[in-house]
Amino acid sequence: MITHDSHPWVAKNGTQVTIRPICSDDFALAQEFVNGLSPSTGYQRLMSLRRPSLEELRRWTDIDPAREHALVATVLTDGHERQIGVARYVRGPKDRDAEFAIVIADEWQRQGLGHELLSCLIHAAQEVELERLVGTTLSDNHAMLKLAGRLGFKRTRVSGHATTTALTMELSPTVPGDSR
Repeated sequence: MITHDSHPWVAKNGTQVTIRPICSDDFALAQEFVNGLSPSTGYQRLMSLRRPSLEELRRWTDIDPAREHALVATVLTDGHERQIGVARYVRGPKDRDAEFAIVIADEWQRQGLGHELLSCLIHAAQEVELERLVGTTLSDNHAMLKLAGRLGFKRTRVSGHATTTALTMELSPTVPGDSR
């Protein structure tokens, strides 16, 4: 189980952001976050126009640490904590692979947050000795494809699905003393 504490990070716009593991108390934060996503961003994350159900939101915040890990990015606005991004992985049937996902609030895109969150998630996956992270994105989600490429994910078209691209990263073990 990964038990990282929160850590500060500064966005390109100079705002102090906190990145920390998600917890079940984050349900209201997650609900507010999801409800604030534009239809386009929501569609890119879920590959559908639907909104997540309350049960899905509970599941996404009350995670099973033996199978999954999720990091949220938050900021303080007028003394109120606000979620601005989330990245997660869930182990697949082959215990050494995990599917990842990431979504950043519209107004926080292009601030370096996606890179920071996904880098932290990759490091967490390496710590628990996962061998591979996999994900799927829409083929026209250029921001995600660019981010994945910068971080070293390989892209392949999903056979029979011209609108989706598979992303795969082979992970190497963490280096002793590496402290992200």
